Amino acid sequence: MKIYINTLGDFDIRDEEKSLFNPSNRTYTLYKLLQYFITFRNRKILPETIIDNLMTSNATDDPKNVLRTQIFRLRQMLKKMEEKHTDEGNHLNIIFANGNYSLEIGNAVELDIDTFERMIDQGDSKRPHESDESAKIYKQALELYKGTYLSQNPYEVWLVPIRNYYSRLYLKTLNRLIEILNDQDKNDEIIKLCEAAL
Repeated sequence: MKIYINTLGDFDIRDEEKSLFNPSNRTYTLYKLLQYFITFRNRKILPETIIDNLMTSNATDDPKNVLRTQIFRLRQMLKKMEEKHTDEGNHLNIIFANGNYSLEIGNAVELDIDTFERMIDQGDSKRPHESDESAKIYKQALELYKGTYLSQNPYEVWLVPIRNYYSRLYLKTLNRLIEILNDQDKNDEIIKLCEAAL
C-alpha cells in the first residue's frame, strides 16, 4: 500500500484510505523534524545543521542528545504509521551513517513535490510539438499546487528558499500554460486560471 505525502499547502501523510497524520502538542516537534527531513530528503545532514535550524529556542546543555531522542521517537512514530503496510522498509527510513542523518524515501511513498516537478518536466518535453498534451499535463501539475510549501510553518527561515523555489516553479508553469491557451484563443480558460492563481 502506498503512502502519499502532501507538502504543497497543508502538510498531510495518508494512505489510500485515510490520513495517517495526527498532530498534537506532544508530536509537534516530531512533525517539524519530519518536515525538515522530507525537505532535505536523500541528502546527508550533519546533526549540528539540524540543531541550528530547528532547535534555536531550546535552551539545553546537550542539544545532540535531545536531537538523538527526537529522532528515536520519530523513527518509532514512522514505524507505527507503517504497521499495517505489508512492504515495510519501503517507505520512510531515517539513517545515521558517517556522522550524518538522511531520510530515504522508498518506492511505496509518493511525494507531491516530486510528482509536481516530474509533471512539469513532462509538459516541457511535449511543449513545442504537442501543445494540447503539454497543456493537459501543466493543468494537472498546477492542480497539485494547493498553496505554498509547508504553509502552516510561515516563520521557519530554513523554508524560505525552498518555498520560493516551488512558488516560482508554479508561476513559470502557469505562464507557459497561459501562452499555450493564448495561442489557442482560450481566453475564458486563461481568466479562470488567473483567478485560481490569485
